[in-house]
Amino acid sequence: MTTVVITGSTKGIGRGLAEECARRGYNAVICSRNADDVARAAEEIARSGNGRCSGIACDNTDKSQLQALWDHAVGQYGNVDIWVNNAGVATSRYAVHELPEDLTRTLIGSNLLGTTFGSQVAINGFRNQGHGALYNVLGGSFDGKRLVPNMGVYSSTKAGIHLLTQYLVDENKDTGIVIGSISPGMLITENWFSEQQQLSDDEWQKIRPMLNILCDHVETVAPWLIEQVLANKQSGKRIAWLTGGRITRRMFAAKVLRRPRDLFSRYGL
Repeated sequence: MTTVVITGSTKGIGRGLAEECARRGYNAVICSRNADDVARAAEEIARSGNGRCSGIACDNTDKSQLQALWDHAVGQYGNVDIWVNNAGVATSRYAVHELPEDLTRTLIGSNLLGTTFGSQVAINGFRNQGHGALYNVLGGSFDGKRLVPNMGVYSSTKAGIHLLTQYLVDENKDTGIVIGSISPGMLITENWFSEQQQLSDDEWQKIRPMLNILCDHVETVAPWLIEQVLANKQSGKRIAWLTGGRITRRMFAAKVLRRPRDLFSRYGL
């Protein structure tokens, strides 16, 4: 049975991916820094699907804890087929020069250092067992072609992950290990809401129409992402949900056909 390890997976897109794996009957291995959150989420995920789910507390800036996560997965299910480096932090409230030192360290540590350590653990494990697929989660502006206000440090870490993934593809091209990346787009999650709470009502109403075009719910995106991951055999592939074509079609529906999406009414917004 397929075993999928997903870091940062007690909430948000990580949890959505784990739930989809369990729904399909696979083994999902989850983690976060809080052991109680992991235990609660693992029970709920296992109960909601046909597969099994377990996990441990894990700080992805500590390589030994990521190795313990690998060892837990192998001990529970025999091997790891897919490893997804999803754990990370985002913020959209600060220009680069205004970002507090502690948050700067958290962003770079969790996003870039954590993904590097996770990749090292997964690649070494895959080489030892003879197979596996590694996916690193990117943001929407990882290539720097479009500068998003107040996302400078976050976007820089995601650009670093993009380059790291390219190196991993090259270094493992003759091993049979599949290396790829996932761009889930702009998702409405708990962390997303905490960021939006910093806005005034006027600011919110101003950006709401565009957010209805760009954003998605986790339950919409996660099944498609897992389907693509399971089907992919090509190393170097970027699995992207929010493509230019999808944005264009949504813009046309909202502006020309006058059929805008309304993603926020369920939250009373």
